[in-house]
Amino acid sequence: MTPRETPGTAAPHSQDDQGTPALRVAVVAALPQTAPPLVESLRALGHQVPVVIGYRRPADWPGHVLGEHDLPPGVDLAVPSRTESVASLLRAYAPDVAVSYGYPRKLPAAAVSAPRLGAVNCHPSALPSYRGPNPVGWAVRNGERTIGVTWHRMDAGLDTGYVLARTTLALDDDVWSFTGVNTRVLQAASRMLPQVLRRLVHGDAGDPQPAQEGTWAGFFREDYATVDWSAKASYIHTQVRAWNIAGHHPRVQGPVAVIDGTRWRLRRTALEQPSQGTGRRITCGTGQLWVLAADPLD
Repeated sequence: MTPRETPGTAAPHSQDDQGTPALRVAVVAALPQTAPPLVESLRALGHQVPVVIGYRRPADWPGHVLGEHDLPPGVDLAVPSRTESVASLLRAYAPDVAVSYGYPRKLPAAAVSAPRLGAVNCHPSALPSYRGPNPVGWAVRNGERTIGVTWHRMDAGLDTGYVLARTTLALDDDVWSFTGVNTRVLQAASRMLPQVLRRLVHGDAGDPQPAQEGTWAGFFREDYATVDWSAKASYIHTQVRAWNIAGHHPRVQGPVAVIDGTRWRLRRTALEQPSQGTGRRITCGTGQLWVLAADPLD
């Protein structure tokens, strides 16, 4: 299928080693683990990043909040009070393109259309599979051995826009946290940026996603939040890993297990006894599980 053409002329600036003109790029990202590396990657390609549009996180969200001190000199941090204000911020900074990564809200149509070349987003799945806020958590839960990384145009839907670049990463067993996955996804995303921006500059709309194949990866619900020790050890092990890779949930926290009458949030488990006899051994419905790390909840 021949990609549709979209309007767009190259910015009159210097070019990178692949012939893409230097662009003015607004980064839309919420976390200190994501925004600074993305800014550095764009700058290394010769593009200007005047602003990072952040997110006003709720007070009960854990972890460090993105601040101006996280960004390189010369890059503003703009944190809108509501998502509808993103469009006016983009119009004020007049970027050629907006690049989004891990933003926790869907951008309104006015924001997506504000940059001259539109807006693109990086999603950690092989779209159209695992659309939504929890793609890697669901990939782990479903026993996937790989995850996709997809750059796509942003449109009226959520993770439904035309694809500009994609790759696949191994989902290694030693990855147990959002940070561990995020680091690898960011590296892959940065390697694809030249291709993404080149297609934008040349008016290439990208490749359409087959809508009939799309699957949704929402936040885990309460029915997956409690550990049932009568289940298979392998099932519980996967449950613990999936929750910890999924990261913070706005309303439900898991996996919660009761051990000797005390509630714990499990952080890491093993299916085989670790060296030096560490961990608490639990007999499950089928097999044994060693609890290596947990936080008390009572």
